Amino acid sequence: MSLLLATSIIIKLLGIAIPLSLAFVILLQARRRLNWLFCAFMFTIAWWNVGTIMLRLTPLPGMGDPDTWLRLSLAGLFAMPLTLYGISLEEGEPTNLTFKRATIAVGLLGLLVAWAGMLGETYWSKVYVASDGSIVSHYEAGAWLFIFTLIYCLAYFALAEGVLLWPLYKARQRGSMERSKLLFALGGALAVLGGVLTGLPIVSRYPLNSISMIGASLVYAYLILEEQLLNPWRELNRELAAANEKLKEADRLKNQFVATISHELRTPLNSIIGFTKLILNEIDGPLNELQRTDLSAIYTSSQHLLSLVNDVLDFSKIAAGKMELHKEMLDFREIVVGVMSTTLALVGDKDIELIEEVEENLPTVYADRVRIRQVILNLMSNAAKFTEKGSITLRVKRITEQVELDGQRRAMPFILCSVTDTGIGVAEKDIPIVFEEFRQLDGSTSRQAEGTGLGMPISKRLVEMHGGRLWVESKVGVGSTFSFTLPASS
Repeated sequence: MSLLLATSIIIKLLGIAIPLSLAFVILLQARRRLNWLFCAFMFTIAWWNVGTIMLRLTPLPGMGDPDTWLRLSLAGLFAMPLTLYGISLEEGEPTNLTFKRATIAVGLLGLLVAWAGMLGETYWSKVYVASDGSIVSHYEAGAWLFIFTLIYCLAYFALAEGVLLWPLYKARQRGSMERSKLLFALGGALAVLGGVLTGLPIVSRYPLNSISMIGASLVYAYLILEEQLLNPWRELNRELAAANEKLKEADRLKNQFVATISHELRTPLNSIIGFTKLILNEIDGPLNELQRTDLSAIYTSSQHLLSLVNDVLDFSKIAAGKMELHKEMLDFREIVVGVMSTTLALVGDKDIELIEEVEENLPTVYADRVRIRQVILNLMSNAAKFTEKGSITLRVKRITEQVELDGQRRAMPFILCSVTDTGIGVAEKDIPIVFEEFRQLDGSTSRQAEGTGLGMPISKRLVEMHGGRLWVESKVGVGSTFSFTLPASS
């Protein structure tokens, strides 16, 4: 076997494997008409290559009659123009439905006539493979079926390419050229070239026709995959990006609206609280018991509402990136003392023991006094809400943590503050909900604990803005421990 023949067989084997593989991949995408037509086109190429390979191997013993394999290869070749024309109709721009149906019907009829002539002995009298690998056949060129088949193949190859080139011509007149249309025309040109080369005896020994058909297969497969697989993903990504921008803008407007409304609510609420306090202090005269009870209810409810408004305002500022920290060097013990006195009022008449465990000689921290007090008070208030009896312990101590600094792990001093209660606890699966905005473990309207569900999310954000972290460890029926760290001075 010569090197040329071996190379030709290898290329034709690729001409079988590549089209069949591409057909399988395309069918996995969608059951569209274009995909089915592409698969039919790939099948005709593989069919034709099988016949030509076997035809070239007929000089070997037991490989059969060359005439049989030539008929098989031509059966695939005759079907190529019609399948290519079907693809061009799907991707081209012919709008006349009657023209489409008529040309397809004539093409099917012509294919049946071509196959009928091929199955008889109308086209040739003798076929054999020469020693150089070329195929030699004596055609009966005067036979009308042979002439008809040539006209049929050339006509539908030309029709297919014409349908693909027409949009390019119109696009050029408009001054715009679509890349996909250009590539489809290129694929059609390669297919037509492969068909024409098959009919030229002078190049029959070379696998140029198979190379051309493989090129057409790859071009069409790329275009179909790009249209049905890549383009939808690109379009989806563009839509997601646009939707994401809209959501960001809506979130910004929401935060701005909430911040404005919250700010506007604080002024009248502060006035209500201030005047109610003045009246309770009997500045304007003595009060009877009923008046004092009613005013106390107004004062308490106003304080609660102001607390909710402040939470919403703080969260809006943090979400918008407008929360400003006024840091200074702080003695942590001073903050703890102030918080413990406030927590006494939160506990009220509950059978709860407040325990304070603060390590001596704590280092100072560089932080915002008001915000750190707010965090600790949120943790203590949360513990008081969900604890009916037992104890609430506030612990503060110095620790050392490993942090990433200048690309290296270094030990840095931190203050660890933790609040431990003997309340109802939190199930492990519900712990992430604790730090979600506007979420509460008991979201029903009959829940016992009041609030917006912003206390813990705000506290977590504030701690992180100081360079620390906040977390919770809990067990249902035993209690919870909320802890946070803050960088301490060396």
